[in-house]
Amino acid sequence: MTALLLLGRLMLSLVGLAWLLALLATWRGKRNPLFRISAETPPPEAPPPHHRNQPGAAPGVSVIIPARDEEANIGPCLDSVLSQDHPELEVIVLDDASSDATADIVGSRLEDPRLRLIRGQGEPPKDWLGKAWALQRAQGQASRPWLLFLDADVTLHPLALSRAMDYAISHELDLLSGLGRLEARGFWENLLQPVVGGLILAGNDLSQVNDPDRPEKAMANGQFLLFRREAYDRIGGHQAVKNNVLDDVGLAKTVKKEGLRFHLVFMRDLFSCRMYRGLAEIWQGWRKNLFAGMNHSWLSVALVCTGLFAMGLLPLILLILGLTGVVAVEWAAWGGALLLLSLAARFYMDRVFQQPAIMGLLQPLAFLLLIMLILDSALAASTGRARWKGRSVQAS
Repeated sequence: MTALLLLGRLMLSLVGLAWLLALLATWRGKRNPLFRISAETPPPEAPPPHHRNQPGAAPGVSVIIPARDEEANIGPCLDSVLSQDHPELEVIVLDDASSDATADIVGSRLEDPRLRLIRGQGEPPKDWLGKAWALQRAQGQASRPWLLFLDADVTLHPLALSRAMDYAISHELDLLSGLGRLEARGFWENLLQPVVGGLILAGNDLSQVNDPDRPEKAMANGQFLLFRREAYDRIGGHQAVKNNVLDDVGLAKTVKKEGLRFHLVFMRDLFSCRMYRGLAEIWQGWRKNLFAGMNHSWLSVALVCTGLFAMGLLPLILLILGLTGVVAVEWAAWGGALLLLSLAARFYMDRVFQQPAIMGLLQPLAFLLLIMLILDSALAASTGRARWKGRSVQAS
């Protein structure tokens, strides 16, 4: 009995330690300017002597945007892109057989000579996923030495591209990817999106992701991928990730394996993205991604779900059981202390990432739904039920 008590106390201590480490990581990340670009980031004063491009020389950029049924997003996205202060710019939108007004909205802006619309028809080839196929076709029309792959639900700050280009050139990067501000509206988006985002960031330390000596640690954000054209062609373009659900992560892995230079950085005040609208889109969107993000491993699913249960649900369960007399007072005290610690950590994280603090009170519900979503993602991917925008996203 004593051994079981000690084991229980040890497990709960580890839960508390995990929350403290999460709190510490958020605090350190806020204070650390490394891997962070903002509108206030000054351009580099002088390039290294072996630099490939000169900061301030404004090398041309082709912005490539795939759009399938994006009538709610494509207008603001294009307006923000066409408002960039970068002087050498072309914008290519591939309308991927949309069934809504996406093409018409793009067409209404074609008086700007920098903008082109490509109309894609039909389904992708059998061995390609839809987004990768759209980007592969669109980039073939690009003429600039840099390529920015941008999602249609992204809105850029007017200085976003110039600041990103300055960073990429001064760090001699072949690929730069950014993490923008998560825009969430309504109950379900504010409840679920922060915990999913937190789960992804928890498993990807940027110091490791950006370490060229750690090719196995790779992560990128397909919302914002800035490629040097030579590097993109060298890895084979999207052909290299044609059937990869996580094409952005796959590109980052390929870049690092080829010995090319890559950084993933925070760009929170340079672009925002409202990924999904409402519970149905959140569920369908993350269902296609989460199991792939765990390398299609059921062991990873089990470990992650166990960790989420211990950190998000167990403290509340222990407190309730203790208050109702089902378990000893000691376990109720553990539950109460851990619940307060988790809420304090969540409130701080919400403050740092500018999320509504009130949603932290519903954190146990969010963790429960996230566990269910991860399990559903694993089942859907394993049985071929994962779909997005009318297409299967089952990958080999």
